[in-house]
Amino acid sequence: MLYLYGKMKVDSMVEISVFINILLSVIMLGSFGIWIYLFFVLRRSFDLSPKIYSDDSLDLEGELVSVIIPARNEEKYIQQCIQSLLDQNMKNYELLLIDDNSTDSTLGLMENYRQDPRVRIFKAGEKPSGWVGKNWPCYIGYQNSKGKYLLFTDADTIHSNRSVRDSLGTLIKQKLDVLTAVPNLKYPNLIVKMVLPVLSIFMFSRYSPMRVNDPSISIGYLFGSFFVITRECYERVGTHAAVKSEIVEDGALGKKLKEEGYKLKMFRGENLLEAYWARDFNTLWNSLKRLIIPLYFTDRLNSILMTIGIFFLMTFPFLILTYCLVAYYGFTAVTDISDNILILFTILSVLSIYATNFYQLKKAKTHKAIYFLGTPIGCFVVSLSFVWSILTSERNAKIKWRDREYNYSKGINC
Repeated sequence: MLYLYGKMKVDSMVEISVFINILLSVIMLGSFGIWIYLFFVLRRSFDLSPKIYSDDSLDLEGELVSVIIPARNEEKYIQQCIQSLLDQNMKNYELLLIDDNSTDSTLGLMENYRQDPRVRIFKAGEKPSGWVGKNWPCYIGYQNSKGKYLLFTDADTIHSNRSVRDSLGTLIKQKLDVLTAVPNLKYPNLIVKMVLPVLSIFMFSRYSPMRVNDPSISIGYLFGSFFVITRECYERVGTHAAVKSEIVEDGALGKKLKEEGYKLKMFRGENLLEAYWARDFNTLWNSLKRLIIPLYFTDRLNSILMTIGIFFLMTFPFLILTYCLVAYYGFTAVTDISDNILILFTILSVLSIYATNFYQLKKAKTHKAIYFLGTPIGCFVVSLSFVWSILTSERNAKIKWRDREYNYSKGINC
């Protein structure tokens, strides 16, 4: 009896083990399939996304462009940005430098350029109630601008000497209302170099020019670091006042423009400008929280599902691979075909993650592709930031951005 009982117990444990292996194998196979899909979406985006073109035959000197640069505590970057915009190969443009209550030497550095007739400098002053982020200084820039066309860019961008002319020429020639460009992102340190390329796979897949430019797809997006819009369109869509409470104002404004039927087009702009998305781990962590926390307070279910999906796609395969290596090759031998199937599908899933990240690095050329070896770290940091943000949002949904704190759990304060 004891023998039969023991045998039944062992058989039951084997059945449970097989069931778990099959369940995990299905998850790993699904992960592998999604990463293969992302790889081909990424490849299609890189191959087919339009680039802003140069055409020196266009007469643009009669078209005034107002370049609006909001800046808060940008003493490390503001001079290089201004100088790159003063070196443009066209004459008819103005630079509006808007200081957003900086506590460092940003305003003083701006003042060094006041003698240039193209430069005008303004203080944004205190934000009215309900305004967050850089929406208010952008609005101040618009109010003081004179141009028929408005170019919004960030204070930590570096422009080629053709960025204004070529983007304006493309906007006019293609009869667009608004144009935005994907910048060449700068990754200043090791952790950012390992994390952001992984995130870029999802960002460039969801908000790729191929999707944003498709009239049948409702997705609209602007890169706040660079977009050109006609004054008429900007005023009709409601200016930045229409998204004044949005901390991710570029995404919100792009969505609004697309929904209201304006002619919006996204281009690859790596030859036009360089920009930072994160400068160190602190800004990286808050940038990731900035993606998920606002969504949690507007669409809770979608944010939770997204976080779960990101975890199963980015972190779970590496956890299962570790489990397989430890369990099957550390303590017990592989005894069942389900063990082999799970190992195979897990390896395929992990390899597909590495391969997609390697391809993205090779095509984007932001830094050396060897950083694809940090893929597990990048996946873990992105997943952890999303999970942590969701779990703590009810009691402590704080985002620190440009030396200001926004608390979504208590209403946005700044």
